[in-house]
Amino acid sequence: MTVRGGSREIAWWILRAHWATGIALLGLFTDVSRPALLVSAAAWVAGAAMDRAGTPREALSRLGTPLSILLLAAACADLALGSRDLLASMSLLVLGVQSIRLVLPKRARDGWQLCAIALLEFLAAAASTDALLFAPSAFLFLAASAGAMWGLHLQGETEEGRAAPGYEVPPRAVASALLLAGTVGFLICGALFAIVPRLEFRKGLHPFFRNQGMTGFSETLSLGEVTGGKADRRVVARVEFPVPPRIGSAEGLYLRGAVYSRFQSGAWRIAGTPGRTLQRAGNSYVAGSAPRGESLFVADIALEPSSHPVLFTYGQPVLLEGTLGAVRADGEGNLTLPQAGHPMLRYRVQFAPEIPTPRPPLSSPGKGYLEIPDGLEDVIALGRKIAGEGTDVARAGRLLRFFGTGFRYTVLDPAPSLRDFLLARRAGHCEHFAAALVVLLRSAGIPSRVAVGYLGGEWSDMGQYLIVRQSDAHAWTEAWIGGRWMLLDATPALGENSPFLVRTGKLGLFVDWTRQRWDKYVVNYSLRMQADAVAGGWSAARRTGRAIRFPEGSRVSRGTLRISAATGLAFGAFLLLYRNRKRSADGPSSRNAERLPPPYARLARRLERSGYRPAPGISMEGMLRAAARSRPDLSGDVGRFLALYHRDRFGPRPLSAPAREEAFGLATRIRREVASSGAR
Repeated sequence: MTVRGGSREIAWWILRAHWATGIALLGLFTDVSRPALLVSAAAWVAGAAMDRAGTPREALSRLGTPLSILLLAAACADLALGSRDLLASMSLLVLGVQSIRLVLPKRARDGWQLCAIALLEFLAAAASTDALLFAPSAFLFLAASAGAMWGLHLQGETEEGRAAPGYEVPPRAVASALLLAGTVGFLICGALFAIVPRLEFRKGLHPFFRNQGMTGFSETLSLGEVTGGKADRRVVARVEFPVPPRIGSAEGLYLRGAVYSRFQSGAWRIAGTPGRTLQRAGNSYVAGSAPRGESLFVADIALEPSSHPVLFTYGQPVLLEGTLGAVRADGEGNLTLPQAGHPMLRYRVQFAPEIPTPRPPLSSPGKGYLEIPDGLEDVIALGRKIAGEGTDVARAGRLLRFFGTGFRYTVLDPAPSLRDFLLARRAGHCEHFAAALVVLLRSAGIPSRVAVGYLGGEWSDMGQYLIVRQSDAHAWTEAWIGGRWMLLDATPALGENSPFLVRTGKLGLFVDWTRQRWDKYVVNYSLRMQADAVAGGWSAARRTGRAIRFPEGSRVSRGTLRISAATGLAFGAFLLLYRNRKRSADGPSSRNAERLPPPYARLARRLERSGYRPAPGISMEGMLRAAARSRPDLSGDVGRFLALYHRDRFGPRPLSAPAREEAFGLATRIRREVASSGAR
């Protein structure tokens, strides 16, 4: 585009800003190669500079097609022999073609192709992220898209010689139009999000993207592994409780992820077999048996992206609901997903706070839960001495109270081994306490295992949900007592003295609430949520209709409501019809025509009302010629006015101030004369 000045100058820059927005979205929300993005950015700068200067590029134009073919071959080779990553190869191809197009001369057709590439980049960014920052970015892209279409429209007219040189749009009008276009586009996208559930479509795309989080635990657990990640304050889950547990505050709940029962080579390992696939009916999974005579509690868990297949639950899970695939359960109670990692998950857990006693009760879960590594004879002797005689409950209680005698929690100088922790230093973190209690329990003949997950979190009063962070990672003990697994935690409660305590503050909680709502109602909006919203909205509307009262308390009848609704619709239709009719009276339409000045618009409306526009296509000139035939005394004024009108509307430059004042005066005089003569 070579046009300079005014609105065309603005359109020229908005078009190039639209192309740059696509590159910026790839850089912000995807893992596309940074060197490739830098090349595209440099091509954008170089292309804009050459377009601005009108630099001839005949030689570059001849190289465009061969270079595109070479890029296609390079992308295919990278996919087959190089990175073997489909998205990476396609991204390099798109960025390469975009870079070539940016530095070549650009007609309107080339501009549309670059806009299509920017749209592909926008869609790639949308499929790659669930960040809240993408919402304002999408608004800017939609506003720039409207400006780009306007700029290409003007460029096409210039190329075809149909441009009106005197046509200009004020910058304020341009800004208002772009703001309106971005707002309307954003609202339409919001409506589509409300109408069309996501149906977990991103799970199908997950294998093509990198994992964004590190929640979950691996198949082994060594001393310090859980505590080593507690310095990370990233959110790993947000939990809502539609049916809150009546066992204390939510901050005291244990969100279990994995269970380890075999101690080997200084590390705990998951000993359970691959296990069985949970029975499912649609999106519901049967995870366990419900306890008799006890009500279940409900937790809605939004789990952040993870590189591990662990599925987190509270207490004894009975029923799971969500789009999770084939969930497997091993012999130890570990629940795992079919894939190694997952994007954000949202699922519901119905659980019992404690694992119920099986019917009939089992005497022991197996010998594997009593194994103790060789070389810990002195630790075994210590456990038997402390446990003493009596029931398993009494002996486990003595062992648990033992850790309240001189043991301390520390992350600065923990003991290097379990023996040193129990017999010498007595200083460690949660893995030390959990593993040491397991060994002592097994020494006393009580089956036990180590469990890891998250303890509590930060409660958000604003959103009424629990924020679980990586810093809430914890390890504890589960012991087989009375025919069921019981939770025992030997780690001392640190409370406000915890080095990993997180207090977000009101502003931080508001930001997290915004992110939680974004994840819930945008990223993971499901068919069930849509059905609940529709049902709730319909019920609220019916309640409102039944409860509307006049000030004196009398109810509004259904007939009155129907009449009111019909009246509102009729009034809206009248306003729309009146507005369209008013627009049609504004004079001849043109691709480049701005809104008519008030004197011209009033004259056009008067001519139409007086019957001089028998058909919508009649122009201002046609109406005035018809009026002059009916009123020959107006012929002189009509001829003079049309000469000024054509110069003002379609001439190479605007009228001078005196000439425009004369045109306005003639329009007013003709309008009054036509009005005084009445309709034809």
